Amino acid sequence: MEDKKVIILMTSGPRTPWRCASPFYIAALMASNEAEVEMFFNMDGTNLLRKGVAEKLYPIDPKWGPGGGEVKSVYDFMKDAKMAGVKFYSCRQAIDSLGLKEEDLIEELDGILPASEFALRAMESDKVLTF
Repeated sequence: MEDKKVIILMTSGPRTPWRCASPFYIAALMASNEAEVEMFFNMDGTNLLRKGVAEKLYPIDPKWGPGGGEVKSVYDFMKDAKMAGVKFYSCRQAIDSLGLKEEDLIEELDGILPASEFALRAMESDKVLTF
């Protein structure tokens, strides 16, 4: 397979938990198939980067999971994506507008970039997906 670069713009967050697992699952699948994958968090998606938020967020109610429990948290999906090689970046303007500091953010975050950098990376990528 030819090397591919994919950017995922993650705007979904705690307000729409049912939309939060699939982007990480898809990112992990693409990275496992040798694509270079970067996720850029903006809007409500930025809140997934707050320590403690994604750990308590589930894409479905755990009582609906297999056997009435054992549903992975959004943070579990995030860790799977990181293990596959996906890079996580946040929008500087979103971080600032939410009043967040670096110590408030999960250790899996690879960097904080201005929106202009996202725009440049998106223009250079083979695909841009938005969730």
